Amino acid sequence: MNIERIKVSELEVSIITVCYNAEEFIQQCMESVLLQDFEKFEYIVIDGGSTDGTINIIKKYQESLAYWHSKPDRGLSHAFNQGLEQAKGEWVIFLNADDYFANNSVLREMSEHLRVNMDQDVVFGQLQRVARDHHFAAVEPPYGRLFVWHEFLKRNTIPHPTSFINRSFFQRVGGFDERYTIAMDYEFFLRGGSNLKARFIPGVVTCMRDGGVSRASRFDAMDEFFRAVKQHKASSNVLVFLYISYFKLRLVLRELLVKMHVLSE
Repeated sequence: MNIERIKVSELEVSIITVCYNAEEFIQQCMESVLLQDFEKFEYIVIDGGSTDGTINIIKKYQESLAYWHSKPDRGLSHAFNQGLEQAKGEWVIFLNADDYFANNSVLREMSEHLRVNMDQDVVFGQLQRVARDHHFAAVEPPYGRLFVWHEFLKRNTIPHPTSFINRSFFQRVGGFDERYTIAMDYEFFLRGGSNLKARFIPGVVTCMRDGGVSRASRFDAMDEFFRAVKQHKASSNVLVFLYISYFKLRLVLRELLVKMHVLSE
């Protein structure tokens, strides 16, 4: 794909990949974008100053990139915002270095839904979590379902690696809040309030490798979810406290059972 021959007015989608020391998987991520059978997109890569082989991999594909840089940033939210500053598409999707599009027709198929849902803030599909290796084995059923506001207040039901966000929504609510390091996408969508327009499209859009930041720091993630809901007064503090306490208790019990199983072997 030659990005130079595509006019800005024809760019339907901006894809942003944020990475740091991601040499193990970033090539698959980038190829899943650049091998799409759809051309009306631009690809932006924001590297946080990698010290491994990530930059060499990016350079292999730089002729097909609309923009890329490698320099230190203030964290994931800041990197997302740096990508947004360069994006020109009507819709924006963030595909992290551990993620990859489920097939080569994802953008073409989703573009048909985007064109008839221009009044929506976000159009999203399903996320398939896979093993953190090169075997791509699914570790759980696809995640993502019909959007319901009161369900969204209990947990993030919009998987951001499958979410095509309307440029008009960014113009209305702004970029990502750098005070959040894990739940920045959840806080971002909460700004839309109960009038958030989110269209769910059944079908797997993106595969995500297991073991990301939110999984590794589940308690921190739950704390940020609680802080985001409280910040936007999206639900009563009592209900949110009960939700968070319930999920934290489940995590503690699960980890305890795992330890007991290990000790018994």
